[in-house]
Amino acid sequence: MERDPAIAAIVMEALRQSCEVFYLTDADGAILYVNPAFERLTGYSGGEVLGKTARVLKSGSHSPEFYREMWATIKAGRIWRGRLVNRRKDGTVYVDEQRICPIKDETGAVRYFFSIRHDITREMQLEDQLNQSQKMESLGLLAGQISHDFNNLLTIIIGSMDLVSEELPPGGVGAKLASEILRSSRESANLIKQLMVFARRQESRPVEIPLNEPLKELKVLLDSLLGHNVSVAYSLAEDISKTRIEPEQFKQAVMNLATNARDAMNGNGAIMIRTFEAGPEGLPAGVPPGRYCAFELSDTGPGIPPEILPRIFEPFFTTKPKGKGTGLGLSSVYGIVSQNGGRVIAANRDGGGAVFTILFPAITRA
Repeated sequence: MERDPAIAAIVMEALRQSCEVFYLTDADGAILYVNPAFERLTGYSGGEVLGKTARVLKSGSHSPEFYREMWATIKAGRIWRGRLVNRRKDGTVYVDEQRICPIKDETGAVRYFFSIRHDITREMQLEDQLNQSQKMESLGLLAGQISHDFNNLLTIIIGSMDLVSEELPPGGVGAKLASEILRSSRESANLIKQLMVFARRQESRPVEIPLNEPLKELKVLLDSLLGHNVSVAYSLAEDISKTRIEPEQFKQAVMNLATNARDAMNGNGAIMIRTFEAGPEGLPAGVPPGRYCAFELSDTGPGIPPEILPRIFEPFFTTKPKGKGTGLGLSSVYGIVSQNGGRVIAANRDGGGAVFTILFPAITRA
């Protein structure tokens, strides 16, 4: 059957205008054609990759066995389907859902490979955020039940030991043991209170205020809390809208973030606190559209290792040495922000250091 040149031209134009990524290689993997969508996704122009192999996109995320299996499949004339983590020209990584289709000649020999790629990076980010949100919700339900039951037990223990202590001779072994039991029980009760914050089982009286008000009240306290070797700079948007939060809870969240930053910097560095309005465009993935009052705290520490970033808000998760932390500081922040209808996002900032952003819905007036 003769090929219609007009149809061939239409097919080529369809490939050129498609939002999906297409490219063609020879049997050895050398690139013969890329469409504009390929250039937009990877940052490479056609002239930069023609004649080269797709190895220019390798991110190092896959093992040699992964590529051997892929090549064995397509060399045998079968379609390969899978996900690839690749690297753009600017160094950022992305995830492709990819199909590689062998093209055979009249003898059945594989002569070309036609690749179809779809960037699923954002979909995977949203999926990860949904999974993380569901996990944190499950942890919150579990923590709420455990903290409730333990709080009841500790209340009985503390009350009973108070009565027992009154009956024991002062200075005796029994009195000393009772005092130690009371001290340990009260420390445990304080931990339970933090766990209840994460589980959002605390009384809340939200009011409509701008974020700047509680922050201005915190200035003196933060300076004394963080020590002389940690400087705190403020950049507060004076015209920021009001939001509906519980001020004392918000101040507790800020103090937890600040002390966490101090510890990450080993008590020596700088913290920047700022407020601003965010949205409706440019919001982090997974945040519903709208306008937000934003609080941001960044530090000059080493940042958060990527492998632990998804876990830092989990209760009892800590990277501090044994006995140096409970692992409830950041989980309390998560609980406070969630109870007040906000979102908290942790990330590493360009140039080093961690940055925590809290978003509360802004109150807009008609």
